[in-house]
Amino acid sequence: MRKFVTLLIALLVMAFLFPATGLTAQEDSSSTEKGVSREMSPFLITGKMPHLTKLLIKQWDNPELNLSTEQKDKLLVVRKETITGVKALTKKITPLEKQVVEGIFAKQAPEDLGPLVQAIAKLKAEATMVHLRCIYETSKILDAQQLEFLMN
Repeated sequence: MRKFVTLLIALLVMAFLFPATGLTAQEDSSSTEKGVSREMSPFLITGKMPHLTKLLIKQWDNPELNLSTEQKDKLLVVRKETITGVKALTKKITPLEKQVVEGIFAKQAPEDLGPLVQAIAKLKAEATMVHLRCIYETSKILDAQQLEFLMN
């Protein structure tokens, strides 16, 4: 019974930590449509919120998007703040995830790994807030037509 519980926990940890490595049968090639990435994500909410700065960079000089110089300047600030914040958090998350994976395969009890999981959750919540702030700030800079253009 203990082996079964350990195996179940290991599978749950793998499913939680590696949702985008193609290990799940439901993965498809459209996972990066509209700038939504399902790769190893530092975010709590994955695959559902757009990465607007990534979409914007691809359309930066598109006449249909029609970004003004003032908008571009503001958007670059948002992009820099977002990327800097997420990268810093990712550098903290990655080694913690590695410790959890190594711990579970070294037969550490889930209770012993709990503090690491809680720390990961807290950091991923922070990264999600950075992402939400990016979407919010970007949507304040763009007009309705520009947002619609990006999202379609």
